[in-house]
Amino acid sequence: MNGFFGRRMMMNKLLVMLTVLAMATAANAGLTINVNEAMDTITITGDGTTAPPIGVYLFVEGPGSITGGNVVYPGSLAAYNELEAVAATLGMSPENTLASFKDFTGKPDLADLSYIILADGAVPPAPLEGTLVGSITLTGTGPVVLSLVSDDFKTVFDTKSVPIPEPITIALLGLGGLLLRRCKSA
Repeated sequence: MNGFFGRRMMMNKLLVMLTVLAMATAANAGLTINVNEAMDTITITGDGTTAPPIGVYLFVEGPGSITGGNVVYPGSLAAYNELEAVAATLGMSPENTLASFKDFTGKPDLADLSYIILADGAVPPAPLEGTLVGSITLTGTGPVVLSLVSDDFKTVFDTKSVPIPEPITIALLGLGGLLLRRCKSA
């Protein structure tokens, strides 16, 4: 009898945990990472449910990096800062800044980051909807994970896994294709 109630209590706890996780995911749907794999670009969009001002980090985990990026959001106080600008603000080198973020966030595979401020001095502020940041270039040699995290590290708005094929894999696929074509013609 004790085993039945123990399992039932564990199932109830699991259902409560899943419900909380589902609500957290729905509540954090305000900002989204969009990846155009064909062009190796990233945009960040909003659905208008998150209120400005907000600061968010775009984290890259795995063998990849991000460059460029321009703010499309019309807010007068908006800014996009790459790792080097974040490091300069902190008075640290980019390497030390990245190492500090790895330690603080517990993300040992953190390879790059940017900091985005979406704010507006107007009253009322422009809503966070549509494309907010565009033209971020993604490069890499393998799969990466992109995360959009609030600057208080309490909210994860979106996470995307991006399968960037390694150059050697592309070369091997090309060679395999040539061999198959040659075998068929012979």
